[in-house]
Parts: sequence; C-alpha cells; structure tokens
Amino acid sequence: MPRLQNGDVVIIVGAGSIGLCTAYHLAKQCSEQALHVTIKVLEVFGEPFAGASSTCTGCLHYGFPEPQSPPLLPLGKYSFDLWASEAGDDSFTMATGYRAQSSYGINLGSGQRLDVLPDWVKSEPNWDVDTNVLGARTATVNPIGLGRWLSERCRSMGVEIEVGTEVVDVRLSANNCVQAVTCVKDDETAITIHCTELLLACGAWTPDVFGKLFPSSSLKLQWTTDAGDWASWKNPCPTTESSTAYVSFANLVGDKLEFAGRNDGTIWACGRRNLTADLPAPGHRQDPDERMISDLVSYAQKWVNLNCDCLGSHDHDIQLVAQGRAFRPATKSGLPIFDEFPSVALTERSSSISRVKGSPSGVFICWGHGSYGLTLGMGSGRVMSQLMLGEEPDIDISEFSLEAYRAAALYR
Repeated sequence: MPRLQNGDVVIIVGAGSIGLCTAYHLAKQCSEQALHVTIKVLEVFGEPFAGASSTCTGCLHYGFPEPQSPPLLPLGKYSFDLWASEAGDDSFTMATGYRAQSSYGINLGSGQRLDVLPDWVKSEPNWDVDTNVLGARTATVNPIGLGRWLSERCRSMGVEIEVGTEVVDVRLSANNCVQAVTCVKDDETAITIHCTELLLACGAWTPDVFGKLFPSSSLKLQWTTDAGDWASWKNPCPTTESSTAYVSFANLVGDKLEFAGRNDGTIWACGRRNLTADLPAPGHRQDPDERMISDLVSYAQKWVNLNCDCLGSHDHDIQLVAQGRAFRPATKSGLPIFDEFPSVALTERSSSISRVKGSPSGVFICWGHGSYGLTLGMGSGRVMSQLMLGEEPDIDISEFSLEAYRAAALYR
C-alpha cells in the first residue's frame, strides 16, 4: 500500500529544478496509481525557476570530478537517461532547445576539431576542441525554457504552484509528524495549509528554512558558499539549432569561464566562483560584482564572433540582456542529501540518527546539489517521489542519506 492515500496533501518548498522535478514525478506516479493527492509547490520568488536553476549553463551530463564522481555517477547516469527520454517529445525539445553532444572544452593546440564549435564562437588557429570535456554523453538546454516546460507539465497534471509565498512556520503532531504549514504571501496575507508530507527543496536557502521551521532541532545543516556572477547578451549571429552549446574556456584562462548559447537568441556566461558572498534573505537577490561582469564582457568581446560572415544582420558589439548572482546549494562534501528526517530529530537532541530511523516525520529534504541541480534534477525528483510514496528507489541513495552525513560529522 502506498504511503500516501487519497485526499492527502504534499507541500514542496521550492520551485527550482529539484522541487518541480519531484512534483512532476510525484504527480505522474499518483496518476498511474489512481491516487488523488494534492501537490502544492510553494516558491518565495515571484516565478518558478527564479534561482540557480535558471542561471546556469544548462549542461546535462554525468562527468563529475573526483572525489564526488564515484557516488554521483549512478545518479548522474540515471538522471541523464530520464532527461534524454523526455527529449523524445518534440514539445520538450522545442521548449528547451535540447541538443545532444554539444559540450566543448577549449585547449591550446593545433586547430583540431574547430569545425564542431557553434558559429557564435570566434575560434583561434592554435586551439584544439575537446568534445569530451564533460564526458562521453552530454546535452545542452536553455534552463529558462526547461523551467517553463516543467511548470506547464506540472500544472497540466494538477500540481498547484504558488509564487510569492514564504513558509514561515510548521505544525507538528504530538509524535512530531507534520500536520500543517503557515505561509505568508507577498501581500502579507497569512494562510495555513494542512499537509501529510513536506519536502524542503529550496536550494541554497534550505538550511536557513529548516532552522527557522525547526529551531530546537539538533540538526544544523551546514553549507558552504558557492556563488557565481553571470551575464547574458544577445547572440550576434542568427539563432539556429546548433546555437545551443556549452563552451568551457577554463584551460585557456586558468579559472572557471563558461559560455552557453541558448535557443532564445542569447549567450549566457559565468566566471570564477565567489566563496565569500553572503546569502540574501529568501526571495531577495544580490547584485553581481561589477568587475566580474566587466571581465565577462571583455572575454565575450574577444571570443564571441562579432564579425562573422553569416547571413542576415547581427550586432557588432556585446549587447547585455541581463546579469546577476546565483547561489548554488553546496554542501561541504559536495554530495546532496535525499532523506526523511526522523521525527525525534525535529525537536529533540539525538546522538544517533539511525536509532530512530524507523520513526517517520513526513518531513523530507532534497538539497545540496551544488552546480549539478539541473543535470541531477530529473533523477533526484524521481527518487524523491519514490521515497515520499514509501517505495524503494530505483537506485541506491545510501551515500546521500542523513545517516551518511552524520557519520561524516557534517553537522555542527
């Protein structure tokens, strides 16, 4: 018998990649099992996909660096295959610009494989192109289009997505099982929503939200700052199918530098990580470093093809469209957490999570994907929906449990 029953309500906090992918799979599975469950996604920003999910390169892959590669690889392959399966639907490809085998790394060399680069890159004769920079199987999408597609699919299956809504309190039963959450809307209206399960999937803000909702818990989730300043500009060349591509210049500049062409006529870029920025309050943004944006524009002027001979008119200077700062939900280990909080851990101190593992609370967490929230999103959402239904996950996620994090002493 599924853990969820007819008439139950599930609250998901966060409408980014993880939150919406979980809602998507949960709605699909409930429909397949003829379960009438209400799924509500609550997002503090004014639109879905407003955080790091939309401000990334849009790479789908499973080429992870050491030491994270061994534990992440099964999840990465699983998630990549789920994304690739969705790409069989023309509506997904049209919305996202999904393009397989479109990730490239630039190295100094002798001009090998320059022909595979998109036309918006101004290549140099002493470059070599690495087509396996992110592994043997890759794809690139427009994250904004992906967010719209996910939102539309979720709503078409009855998922309710409420934006401008901050969860500020939670009500527990005498046994520490979730019963309801209190939310405040943009207009300061407070509402209480009764629920059976609660998932925290609010990106970099997840530790703060957990601490606010469960202030007496002994579990203090730790995260490490991983911010990135980004900019996007108009693609000077006409947009074609091959415009969607990821290009890394890291080996040329000695630091992170990534460009990504999108199917909406823009090119997105980010540079070196910011490891000291302060996380703003939920629903608020932070301005990027002007020097970082200036550096990105300088690199664009150098390596974006402003003087190509393609057909049609195009710009001859960088035309900025948007800029900002993204905060990635990074853990100290570089691994995410997928689990249900044991009930005793929500309000009391416990020296062992495993001792109370069998006592469910209905409060779940899916957080800490770092730079891989988009590429791991579909797999993470599928696994979380299985956990929330009381099913055995398709893959082993023991490396991502709260118990594993406790054993690694990653709680303070």
